[in-house]
Amino acid sequence: MGELDKLLKISKRVLPPLPKLVKEVLETLLIKTEREFLELLETNEELKNLVLSVTNQPQFRKDNPPIEDIRKALLILGEDFVKILILGYLSTKMQKSTFNEFNCKLFWARAIANLCFSYILNDYFETYPQHLHLSSYLMDIGVLILYFIHPDGYLKVLRLKRMGKSVCEAEREVFGVDHSVIGGEYFENYNFPRRFVLDIYYHHRLSALPEEIPQEVFEDIKLLNLIDLGVGSYFSEERENRFQQFKRFAETNFSINSIQSEGLINALPSVVNQFFEILNYKEFSLIPYTKWLQEKTRKIQEELAKLEREQKEKEDIKAKIVKLIKDREELIRQLNELEKKFKKGSIIDPITGIYNHEYFLRRLKEELLRAKRYRRIVSVLLVEVEKLSEITQKFGIKEEETVLKLLAEGISQCLRRVDIIAKLNHPERFGIILPETPMHGAMVVARKLSRMIEKFFNLKYKINKLPFITIVTYNPLKLDPKTDPNADAILKILEKGLDIIKEKKQKRILCLLIDKELEKE
Repeated sequence: MGELDKLLKISKRVLPPLPKLVKEVLETLLIKTEREFLELLETNEELKNLVLSVTNQPQFRKDNPPIEDIRKALLILGEDFVKILILGYLSTKMQKSTFNEFNCKLFWARAIANLCFSYILNDYFETYPQHLHLSSYLMDIGVLILYFIHPDGYLKVLRLKRMGKSVCEAEREVFGVDHSVIGGEYFENYNFPRRFVLDIYYHHRLSALPEEIPQEVFEDIKLLNLIDLGVGSYFSEERENRFQQFKRFAETNFSINSIQSEGLINALPSVVNQFFEILNYKEFSLIPYTKWLQEKTRKIQEELAKLEREQKEKEDIKAKIVKLIKDREELIRQLNELEKKFKKGSIIDPITGIYNHEYFLRRLKEELLRAKRYRRIVSVLLVEVEKLSEITQKFGIKEEETVLKLLAEGISQCLRRVDIIAKLNHPERFGIILPETPMHGAMVVARKLSRMIEKFFNLKYKINKLPFITIVTYNPLKLDPKTDPNADAILKILEKGLDIIKEKKQKRILCLLIDKELEKE
């Protein structure tokens, strides 16, 4: 008899099964193909209406006609976005009202944050097990099960936690078992992959993992601990301590340096808050770590000023003032260091607000590898606005920055949400990646961009200025499958194409065949 069965027998409770929709979604994401996932969206009216309603919100639809096709909605929102949206929606199916200090809604808010952080890490690591998204989302499901079996017992766990014990220590003291074991045993009742079940079962046993556990499960558990520590930097009462633990763990186990760790942590709020807004978790919206440090510093300064005014002469207050001063200085030091590091490690171009050159190259490599792996087409555009220096000479550097920013906004409006646009190091160039886009589709985009830029300069400065645009389309079906795509070589081809059309002055848009051009490189 397992630990879960023992607790159910003692409490004389019957554990309810997963809701039908929840079970169907989990099975699809864990076991079935991407095509079957699309079929689920097309056939399940509840999920279909959810995705379409979000797609038709103003920030996604913009000025386009209402979206009624689920496939088009998937292209607009992106596959990862839709999966997070659906899993977050499932939390409303499993959420129960509580009338004590156990906050079920807070539990699911953190689960959604775990899921979002997992997708952030998915973009960071070159190889990332896809089932880990669900493992991170549901790894603490045993907490809900223990509360359902014995609510009063779990309130005692929360009291022990406030006294300084870890959650698992408190659970073992009250129930004789912790939530990871209970969660793993619960999912054993379903036909889910064994590796997923073991992830849940062992996610709190990293330091004492039995030798019989497969190595890949051990690697999964390290990633789950990374996610738990990272999200804990926002949900834990000891945020600073949890943040330092996250940085040490990331460095030790994944060779992620301090700047990269801080970048990952600060990326979480912008991703998770949009889902909290859609799914009615707005009260749990996250504040970026740097802003939180600033706010904490401000409050300490206010408290310090108050203490200095009111109780200046008391010795015990003087000691507190000294401590607050030290805390303030340390926080200011941390904040200054973080600001310096973020400037170095940022992926955003400070002038235009779009991605920078380094991030563009990284994403280009990832998209090319993904295209090769899944036999999909991807197109890359290089856009150069000719003689932008004329604007600078006539109106000044501030006007050039304004033009670049407005051009970045205009180009972004011409693209899909899944497309990637970046400001390259060359002062007059933009790079664009169009996933799932063949040559003729990229040509349509190029013409659209050319018209937009020409209209922009005509209206703003009464001058005719057409951009130069080169296009390369990578089709793995036409290339040697043993050859990995080379992002640097493709960028050189695009730059060479710009030189050709500027020299010949016969046309402004040039399409290049990647199979022939790569052979020349």
